[in-house]
Amino acid sequence: MAYIAGFYIGDGKGAGHEPKVRFELADQEQLQLVSRLVAQILRRKPKQCTRDGPFYVVDYDSVVLSEYLNRPVEWLVDQLKDFVGDFVQGFFDAEGYASCQINLRTKQISSVVVGAANTRLEYLNLIERILMNLGIHSAVRKTNKKGGNMTIRGRTWIRRQDVYQIVVHGFAAVDSFHKLVGFRNRTKAEKLRDLVNLRAIAPTERYAWFVAHYRKVKRRWIRI
Repeated sequence: MAYIAGFYIGDGKGAGHEPKVRFELADQEQLQLVSRLVAQILRRKPKQCTRDGPFYVVDYDSVVLSEYLNRPVEWLVDQLKDFVGDFVQGFFDAEGYASCQINLRTKQISSVVVGAANTRLEYLNLIERILMNLGIHSAVRKTNKKGGNMTIRGRTWIRRQDVYQIVVHGFAAVDSFHKLVGFRNRTKAEKLRDLVNLRAIAPTERYAWFVAHYRKVKRRWIRI
């Protein structure tokens, strides 16, 4: 439940006045995982994901779950305080990424980062406080202003709100994130593990190892 609550504030949404919970993602495998967990909570059979433009969508009709997930986020965290790691993991699975800072000219990897984006600054401030309580330093900053273009899966929209990011920076902090929070998303978890393991490789050899295992596709490093 903590994982689903964290995921919901990242990528879920209600359906107007209907007692419905909707999850809408570009990653079908991740959405199937979320669907299985929601079905487990509701003691139902998992629903199949459907395609809606560039996204996959799954809806669950439940008055109780809808009312629960749409309560104030501070209330949710207080209710789930014994499982805040799972709550943060759900949020980062929905909105997060793992990456490294690469200097292509000098062929060096200077650092690694984990981050997540959201339009709700209060959500990111809350996540920052939770991470701090776990001993993980992070920082929140504005990254995109409303009115700009954003492209997802080849389609372009106009941003209606400012976009903020929370970033965990550096090998030590990212290693702590890996141990205490991590990703449940298979692709993100694999990449985070690889980035953490770079710390054990000599600095002069990190770049060669990384480009041997990853290639850049549309501004993202994808595992080969």
